[in-house]
Amino acid sequence: MLGAAALTGLAAGCRELPNRRAEAVVRKYNEKLIEAYRVGDERLVEGLVGDAEAKKILGLVGVKTDMGITLDAALMEFRVTGVQRPGPDAVDVLTEERWHYRDRRIGSGETVGAESDDHYFMRYALRKEGKSWVVFKVAFERPPVVGRTAAPNQAPPRIFHGMPESASPAPRPGPAAGAGNASRG
Repeated sequence: MLGAAALTGLAAGCRELPNRRAEAVVRKYNEKLIEAYRVGDERLVEGLVGDAEAKKILGLVGVKTDMGITLDAALMEFRVTGVQRPGPDAVDVLTEERWHYRDRRIGSGETVGAESDDHYFMRYALRKEGKSWVVFKVAFERPPVVGRTAAPNQAPPRIFHGMPESASPAPRPGPAAGAGNASRG
C-alpha cells in the first residue's frame, strides 16, 4: 500500500491524475478511514481529505466514541466503475463497494448491536490542494442497500451514512431477488 507521502509524490508532478493513481488515492482513503473508525481517531485521514470531509469524519467518529463504541469495518469488495474528469484539478472516481460493519465496545471489544452488510455505489470527488490530491467529497451515486435497520443508539442508518433527511436507504432485496448471493460478508 502507498503511504500518504508517496501518494503526494506520485501526484505532485502531474496536473492530471492518472486513473490508477486516482484509484490508489481512494483505496488509501478507505484504508485509513477504516483504521480511523476502528481506533476512534479521525486524525488518521489528515492529508487525505478536504476540510468538509474531515469535519464530517470528525463528527461521525466522535459520535461513536462518545457512545463508547468504535466501528469495525471491512471493505469486502471494491470495484472502480468509472473515472470522470470534471476539470483540470478534479477527478471523480466511481465505485461499487460491499462492506461489512460491526460496532464494538471500547475496552472489551464486545460486539454491540447487529452487524451489517452494505452495498454502495459511490462517487469520490478528488481535488488538487496544493501539490496533493485529496478526497474532497464522498457521495452515494445510488441509495445504499443497508443491512441493519438501526445503529446501536437506535439512529436510522441514513444518519450514519451521511444522507440528507429526505433520502432513505434502498430496501434490502428479499430471498427471491437473490439477496443470499452476495459475495460480501
